[in-house]
Amino acid sequence: MDLVEFLRARLDRDEQTARACSGAPWKAAPSGTVSTDTGDPGADGPAYVATAENGAYAEHIARHDPARALAEVSAKRQVVDDYEKQAWILGQGHRTPELDAAQAVRETVLRLLALTYAHHPAYREEWRP
Repeated sequence: MDLVEFLRARLDRDEQTARACSGAPWKAAPSGTVSTDTGDPGADGPAYVATAENGAYAEHIARHDPARALAEVSAKRQVVDDYEKQAWILGQGHRTPELDAAQAVRETVLRLLALTYAHHPAYREEWRP
């Protein structure tokens, strides 16, 4: 597995996990509970998501709701896609020192993205920036 494959697999899993959660935004209460916020007063009420030790923990959980996770996956996929597109262009022989330098920067960005998953068993230490 190369770095791009590793990142794509992690992003696929992140997306799968986020989609398995409620589609409604998450809301933190001062009591430390996190629930969904449907915004519909006629609904059965908010669905319970989690209980945290304190309000700060609950706010942290709520800020990382599925919508945010999906937006992050989308943005990271665009970075990976750009890297692969430019690698293909370079592979076609369209090389200049400037293009090679730009691709090196893109690779560093991929390595930084992968660092978030350094705890995963498939992560390779040689990917560490």
